[in-house]
Amino acid sequence: MRQPSESSVNATIWDSTSFYRTPNRKNNPLKRPRSCQNKECQNVDRISNLPDPIIQHILSFLPAADAIKTCILSKRWDSVWTLVPNLIFRRECSCSQEAESFAVFVDKTLMHYCSPKVKKFLVEFEFTECLKAQVDSWVEFAVRLKVEELCLEFHREIADDPDYYYLPNFLYSNIPAEKLSLRFCALSPNKLKQVSWMSLKVLSISYNFVSNEMIKNIFLGCSLLEYLKLNQCHGFDQINTNFSSSLKDLVVDGSWGPEDKFGDFVITIKGPSLLSLTLTGYMRRANYMLLDVSSLVEANIGYRMKSCSLGCRSNWYSAHRSMLHDLLEKLKHVEKLTIGTWCLQVLSISEVKGLSSPTSACKYLTLNKKINKWDLPGIASLLQSSPNLQKLTINLMPPNNFEFELDRSFYKYYNFDGEEYWSLYNQRIFKCLVLHLKSVEIVGFDTSCSSLKLVVDQSVQFLLKNAKVLEKMIIHAQRDAINHTWMSVEAEELMELLELTQAFLSYPRASPNAKVMLESCFK
Repeated sequence: MRQPSESSVNATIWDSTSFYRTPNRKNNPLKRPRSCQNKECQNVDRISNLPDPIIQHILSFLPAADAIKTCILSKRWDSVWTLVPNLIFRRECSCSQEAESFAVFVDKTLMHYCSPKVKKFLVEFEFTECLKAQVDSWVEFAVRLKVEELCLEFHREIADDPDYYYLPNFLYSNIPAEKLSLRFCALSPNKLKQVSWMSLKVLSISYNFVSNEMIKNIFLGCSLLEYLKLNQCHGFDQINTNFSSSLKDLVVDGSWGPEDKFGDFVITIKGPSLLSLTLTGYMRRANYMLLDVSSLVEANIGYRMKSCSLGCRSNWYSAHRSMLHDLLEKLKHVEKLTIGTWCLQVLSISEVKGLSSPTSACKYLTLNKKINKWDLPGIASLLQSSPNLQKLTINLMPPNNFEFELDRSFYKYYNFDGEEYWSLYNQRIFKCLVLHLKSVEIVGFDTSCSSLKLVVDQSVQFLLKNAKVLEKMIIHAQRDAINHTWMSVEAEELMELLELTQAFLSYPRASPNAKVMLESCFK
């Protein structure tokens, strides 16, 4: 999206009394509308005249501390915050004294809270054992007000800090919450045997010990559970969703196995009723195996594995290439597939060694990686193995772009010219390009990165030249505005966009209906 120039930015000011943008008379001689020239109109407090439910809805997006500060705006606002539907308590505490001060603030806030029901209750700070009784009272307060979403998301400066928050006994009984998020919260295996979260639909557990039996008991005690996320958890080696007929979405974001089972620890996932599966994060000493995922519609394979020393890199690649191949074989029926950085690298190595990917029924493919020339073989492999592909999305700014270092022998024996790579495939038939690919979207294209521009440019040329039924190609370009003025960034961007647009529009197109759109925004 185009940003305003420096002059247009300075041409407007924010009028806090009337809640609309008005011209600055020094830079813009335009007069105010006639209806707003009288003082009475200019002094109207439009915010305070809004109905209470609308004001409370606006304040619900603020942390509690900021929502409370709005009481100084007018007398009418004195108690508005006490009825907001969301209570958000978040504090970065660097010492126990700050944590205690934060706890006192939460206590006082809850004493003044007047709403009969709370929609979302979130507490996030560095928990210490001395505050357990207070935190228990906060949780009890939220449950008593029939909280819909309960988030207890604690953090710790030291990874081995033993101060976990142990859930109070009453929280294992039938609570009204539909969403529950727990981080650094210890679960009791015995209490989970009788857990009754009959309203719960979404559950997220982070940085915790979770055994196979505990997962089973969670399934048995949550008859409506639809979404489960295990983030950096350990202690389990299987997830069997046969114990939950309602679960549709499973996310495993990082995990690790015992130190004495390096490379031999396998996490098996059995989910015949699952519709969506996400495997992301850092896998330590563990592998994945899918047993039954026949109902899956969507899958995200974005995990990364621990690298190894140079001496065993070939064996490391072979083992993990085999695991990734098995995963893709089990996921060959999914319609929506997302491939992350690490997996795309493995696929590229396989392609240049003549090892193809399993044929896939994927119709919507997303690649999360800041691509370079060494990723082109992996992209080619996926295009070749996805004959029904209808939409290709390349996200050049993924949340995690952790790459592993390729073996030097790989560079030596499998070197190729990235600039000319796609020209080698002009005679190769990609069924998806001939029959099905209608949409291509490239997100996060940093025009200031010359190497990325080259790879994207060559890929755009290849796709336009070979995609015979392509209808649209959208490229979201952006550049880093740091250390640039608004005017200089805009001038540079305009020139680059003009050149890129002219280049993209000049490339031959196999499809007469193909439209190329280049959009721009600043970071």
